[in-house]
Amino acid sequence: MNYLIALISLFLFFATPARAEVMGKALQESQFYFLIDADTKEVLLSKNADIRIAPSSMTKLMTAYVVFDQIQKGKISFDSQCLIGKDAWRKSGSSMFLNYGDVVSIDKLLQGLLAVSGNDAAIALAESSAGGINNFVNLMNLRARELGLKNSQFRNPHGLNEEGHYMSLRDLAMLAIHLNQDFPQYSHYFGIPEFTYHNITQHNRNPLIKENYDGVVGGKTGHTNEGGYGVVGIVKRNHRRLIAVVNKSKTPKQRSAALIDLFDYGFHNYKKLVLFGKNHTVAQLPIWLGSKSKVDAVTDQEISFNIPSDRPLDAVSVKVKYKKPIYAPLKSHEKIADLVIEIKGYKNLSYPLFAKEEIDKAGPLKRITQILRYKIRIFYNKFFS
Repeated sequence: MNYLIALISLFLFFATPARAEVMGKALQESQFYFLIDADTKEVLLSKNADIRIAPSSMTKLMTAYVVFDQIQKGKISFDSQCLIGKDAWRKSGSSMFLNYGDVVSIDKLLQGLLAVSGNDAAIALAESSAGGINNFVNLMNLRARELGLKNSQFRNPHGLNEEGHYMSLRDLAMLAIHLNQDFPQYSHYFGIPEFTYHNITQHNRNPLIKENYDGVVGGKTGHTNEGGYGVVGIVKRNHRRLIAVVNKSKTPKQRSAALIDLFDYGFHNYKKLVLFGKNHTVAQLPIWLGSKSKVDAVTDQEISFNIPSDRPLDAVSVKVKYKKPIYAPLKSHEKIADLVIEIKGYKNLSYPLFAKEEIDKAGPLKRITQILRYKIRIFYNKFFS
């Protein structure tokens, strides 16, 4: 399998310096943080990731998900015009400064929701896209269940404190991953640096955007008395997309420092190995009594993973394991083998491999020929090798 090792070397992307970095002071003092690779779903660092706590305005990630979903289903459009009622106009907290009677597009409300965390925008979107706040909150909880968010429950679309309204850090990160996977065409909404409405300009509070952090995509901040200061951040560098979540920080400064510590830790302490792309042929495996003698074993996903930066390449071994013999017939995309990756002193991984094409049984003559060849080879090995 030397060619596999060569491919590892060819597709090796890593952060520098290639040595372990200790966690920054702000992160060491934090009680709630979570760091994950958005593509491989590998958790790189976490603390109290599954405790149900107040998500504050990070709730608006789910508000955005529901609105994007309603748009994708054709129930509303970005150009749909919304009449602002008293509930949105009177909503307390962060605001895009909607006035009672304003007529505003869904697009503009989404910008106000995600760039400046407008609670008024959240109410207006809920009323306009689902026929009322209660219906919208029901959709939020339905989508949470569909996405497998086990520690999330919503009572409102804005995130102000309310009994029974909670999320975990892991759920927040997974929601950010789903937003990117399900609605990649709308990712720009999460990185808007500033927003103007009624001649009032406000700046995004995301510390990654404010600091112009290398590779920043965006994210969402939050703050309530119960939840403290929180943030979901998304950063992409080369072939790596990391998502970090911090919550219950005591000050905006601590939140900012902890978030940057998280990303610095992830990019400095881990390198990403990309072995194969999706549908890539990993090996050709022999077929017994088939219309073809070999079949391509292919991936159904990108094969990539993170390892500590100080691990040498020769610590990684790659093997294709399968039960011999592989009998015909085979269906296309039938599982036939496993790609087994062993990282010495760290962890082992396994990925399924599938038949690239359908392989029929060989005809009678070909089957007899294959059996004879096999018996001759056995005879030769027994007496002449």
